[in-house]
Amino acid sequence: MIAFVARTAIVVMSLASQVALAVAESPPKLNVGPSCDAAARAAISLGRNTEMCMGDERAAQDQLANNWSQYSRAHKTQCVGMTTSGGPSSYVELISCLDMMNDAAAIYKADPSFGDFAFGDFGKIPKGSPSNQPANRRPK
Repeated sequence: MIAFVARTAIVVMSLASQVALAVAESPPKLNVGPSCDAAARAAISLGRNTEMCMGDERAAQDQLANNWSQYSRAHKTQCVGMTTSGGPSSYVELISCLDMMNDAAAIYKADPSFGDFAFGDFGKIPKGSPSNQPANRRPK
């Protein structure tokens, strides 16, 4: 039991440090090597190797460094947390997450009746959805 608690505490502390980095003035430093190694092993197309992946990751890291200040604190915190937990990290995945969060926020801003998806409430049912109405008022 003590070993479980110790492991849990270590995981929580490491995730907390990554999330703290998300609100820093620069992007987190990710170890993308394992991600590229795994991608190269699973590559279906010929010529897609670790070196190409690392090149993509370096380009994504540069792009992220240039655009980091344009992302909201909430989006950075959420995306860094998701990107760094549970497996190999990737700057490409981090940028994809941040871009999706920005797009979701733009959709929400354009149509607030769509729901609160832009703020991380992905489990909520959109307003106006039949599932979000009382049972006696749902269409049959």
